[in-house]
Amino acid sequence: MNGYRGFRKILFELYFATMPLHAWLIRGRATRRAYLNLKASEFIGAEELRDLQLVRLREILQHAFSTSDYYRKTFLNLGLHPNDISDLNQLSKLPFLSKDDVRENINAGLLSSAISRKHLHKISTSGSTGQPFTIYADREQLEIRFASTLRSLEWTGWRFGDRQARLWHQTIGMKWSQVVREKMDALLMQRLFVPAFEISPDNIEEFINQIRRHNPVLIDGYAESLNFLATYLRQDGSPGFRPAAVMSSAQALPATTRKVIEEGLGTQVFDKYGSREFSGIAYECAAHTYHHVIDECYIVELLVEGRPARPGEIGEVVITDLFNRATPMIRYRIGDLAVAVEQRPCSCGRSHSMIGDIEGRTQAVVHCADGTWLPGTFFAHFFKDYESTIRFFQIEQKHKGVFKLRIVKSATFSSQDMVNIEQKLRRFTGETKIELEFVQSIPLVRTGKRSPVVSTVPIDFQTLSAPPNRPVR
Repeated sequence: MNGYRGFRKILFELYFATMPLHAWLIRGRATRRAYLNLKASEFIGAEELRDLQLVRLREILQHAFSTSDYYRKTFLNLGLHPNDISDLNQLSKLPFLSKDDVRENINAGLLSSAISRKHLHKISTSGSTGQPFTIYADREQLEIRFASTLRSLEWTGWRFGDRQARLWHQTIGMKWSQVVREKMDALLMQRLFVPAFEISPDNIEEFINQIRRHNPVLIDGYAESLNFLATYLRQDGSPGFRPAAVMSSAQALPATTRKVIEEGLGTQVFDKYGSREFSGIAYECAAHTYHHVIDECYIVELLVEGRPARPGEIGEVVITDLFNRATPMIRYRIGDLAVAVEQRPCSCGRSHSMIGDIEGRTQAVVHCADGTWLPGTFFAHFFKDYESTIRFFQIEQKHKGVFKLRIVKSATFSSQDMVNIEQKLRRFTGETKIELEFVQSIPLVRTGKRSPVVSTVPIDFQTLSAPPNRPVR
């Protein structure tokens, strides 16, 4: 069972019983069952998890082969059949699925012919490059998404019935009927939405008062928005509330940003790694060591030059969704980079596979003149020493060997600071040309996020060798 008693059990059962009224497409009983199944597998052994993954992998491969023209042609061109994949390691026999592959084939053979259009949910994003990107999820995938999110929220100490506050984009891109259901769902979950893209120095106190009145046990949201909130609170004094935990998501979380959030909100931070295509992929547990992959739902590969990344190496994240039968996503190159870690027992007791720090996106790799490449998170670590003199920064690269550095100065910034910054940067960038631009602001995108590194340099990470002078953290 779910482990809830008393009023929490009543709320839990009421929530799922009324789900058709406040959820899109997903059903109460099925979602409840998915949650209970995930709770049952939460502490099974690593070997059992791999066996479960293999069963589900073979099911999704067979489904894709039978109902998707794109995958059937892919298998036949390789001389393969789904039955030939009898081990998780044999997944590497299949080619990658790129974002361009999805864009070109989403309405030309990639979608499953077995899923009715009325049961599809469109998932769209502009992506980090601003280029539109769309996939579809079916009912089962949406149900397992929500169920895994609910289970993972519990890893922070939150329990069903506790109050939440969410710094998010709230209702962007929703139809009016979806907005109504979202508000009903928030009411039942005791969730306060704070529109991240509207927070500014002029209104932040108003939003803090809203959070203070709500007094949430858990606050979650964009790392950038949480950082902004915590920085203000750290300078202004006590927030008047103390959440038991904060969950950061949607952006990389450098150690410096984590520290600011923990100090500003007086609590511990749990990092979530997710995406629009999959929702939550991996979460931190209370040990705060690494991210646990939701192995029941996904197979996550970290690859360097086509091989599995070794512990300590930065690898490209490649994901296979074990539940989306509408748009089969098999070995999908999501465009993210993460650190591979040794797979060992975690003190929390869970045996799920683990990944280390999320190092940003493949499009956020900065290419230096001498061939060195730097992950986007390097700059977050670098500029931590200048948080008192620089409000925001942004790196933009359009060609290898040169990038533009935009800086929003604070009142204490001096010309000597700029001299020091450039001298220290040169230790890592060498003779790379740095074009400096001082600006008044670096705007958030409409979903409330700010991109610290933007690159349009075309590169295939699997053909990119490891950087010879990667900075040590």
